[in-house]
Amino acid sequence: MRPAAHQDPPLGSADPRYPPAEPGRARPGRHPTRRRVAAIGLGLVGLGAATAATTIGIRRLPTTRRDTLGLLSVFGAPGTFAGLARSGTVATVDVPGFGFGPGHAAFMSTATDDGTVFIGTTPFTDDPIMPTASTMEVGAFYPGTGHFDRIMIPSSAGHTSVPSPNPAHLGVGGADVADLVVLMDPDGGQRVLFVSAMPYHGWDTRANGQFPSIGQLRRDGAGIWRYEPDGALTGDDLAGLAPPAAAGQAFPAAGPTVPRSARAPVSIVRLPRSGHLVIAQYFGTPGGTRSGALLVLGLDGRTRAWWQYPATTPLGTPTVVNPREVVADPTSEPDDERFVLISDCFTADGVTLPFPVQEFSYSASTGQIVPRSAPVRATQDGTRMESACFDHAGNLYVARTRSDGLRADAMAVYAKIGRERSLVTRAPATPGWPDLFGIECRPDYFLAETARGGLVRSFTADPVTGAILLAGLEGLLQVVRASGSGEAMTFSTTAIELGLDHLRGPASRYIGVRRAAIDGPRRLMWLPVNQMVLDAIPWPYPPFRLDQWLFRIDLDMLLRP
Repeated sequence: MRPAAHQDPPLGSADPRYPPAEPGRARPGRHPTRRRVAAIGLGLVGLGAATAATTIGIRRLPTTRRDTLGLLSVFGAPGTFAGLARSGTVATVDVPGFGFGPGHAAFMSTATDDGTVFIGTTPFTDDPIMPTASTMEVGAFYPGTGHFDRIMIPSSAGHTSVPSPNPAHLGVGGADVADLVVLMDPDGGQRVLFVSAMPYHGWDTRANGQFPSIGQLRRDGAGIWRYEPDGALTGDDLAGLAPPAAAGQAFPAAGPTVPRSARAPVSIVRLPRSGHLVIAQYFGTPGGTRSGALLVLGLDGRTRAWWQYPATTPLGTPTVVNPREVVADPTSEPDDERFVLISDCFTADGVTLPFPVQEFSYSASTGQIVPRSAPVRATQDGTRMESACFDHAGNLYVARTRSDGLRADAMAVYAKIGRERSLVTRAPATPGWPDLFGIECRPDYFLAETARGGLVRSFTADPVTGAILLAGLEGLLQVVRASGSGEAMTFSTTAIELGLDHLRGPASRYIGVRRAAIDGPRRLMWLPVNQMVLDAIPWPYPPFRLDQWLFRIDLDMLLRP
């Protein structure tokens, strides 16, 4: 990877929202077909917001067809919209060729300054250990032309399809794309970096090569985004760029004929001051610890810091900690760049435990990752800390899930007061903190009105207004706005139903959402909607296709007073 400037450029372009292709070099694809047929109409919900059980404000979203046209659009392959095709409040947009290859479902997303939306992929099992495809690909949607492009990622040997050698796996293998992040190049352009949790499934690498653990996409002179093989890094490559003292543990090998593993990188975020990349490594090491680790890379791919999660035995119970999500604080200071970690947690026997949130600091000058808070839960009632988001003032919002693992609970807010959040001041990482794993740290605010709908799968902030945008599995999109600061914050909440029920297919299919891409300058939110199988069909099974979709939400309409 080439060095890049530390600050990303401002996004956006003049109207129209999407610039034309280079003269004489048309962008690929056909323009989509748009249709609106008045019939169903989707429910819109006005919610209040609560702090300390006090309703601060209630605002209702528009409820008439006239007011909602243009607010919601859904893009997908022709003939895939089911009941939404008859909606009077959602525009359905036919995009020929929209979707992924057999066995891939839509996953996390991001957007670049030209308005292109990128979507990662996950197996139909939603578990990269159990793949359902034989390829590796990233989706790129060009809103200006309505074209969807499957960017195929080849192995280091040039193969685009590599199945597991085990005949019992019925032809599946390939690789997932677990997360993506946009970076700035020294020449002022942008690139997209992506990570794969499981880029290897047992094949002979001498013949088939390896899929990248970290890969890159760049835009060519015609405005088309393409895979850049020279920027790819496998586990072996990463080990070669790491200090010898860290390489063996950060990128271990299970045997002499097996490639080194990057330990399942599942989440990546760029730090705002150094520009370095924090990566959550989900898995432990072969024959060693079962807990994951945190990795910081420079933009040249070299390891800048690495931190292994220590053994944790709260109340004498050994706990496996698998880092799942890292989120950076935009108000971080130089040499004290803060980020939070959400981890999946299990007993030694594999029983799921309530997930905690924990705050860390990274120093680029010393190359150290230091815990600043203990790993905490907001309450001790079995609820989980599911996902995290910072606003532009550095306040930390944590989406929570009820003990059933399916329904959302009240959001927790840890306010930034002075230079610290209450997460750190109330539950600091004192010596011996691993034995205090999962202690309670009550937030400054509980937002009771957010305790509805399915567990939160998309949790982002609008960079223009600072509004917090969260979407749950059942298709409830909520907006949280904050006023004031510190101990004097108030909140208002609104919500809208996206109508995912109208996309429902067979009972063996599951439809949900994943992390949205926010295009602030164009005032758009792009929300991937995926269709999967989960455990409805016994794994493994041969690859097949399922329809996927992409919602577009007009942020100005969503957020207008």
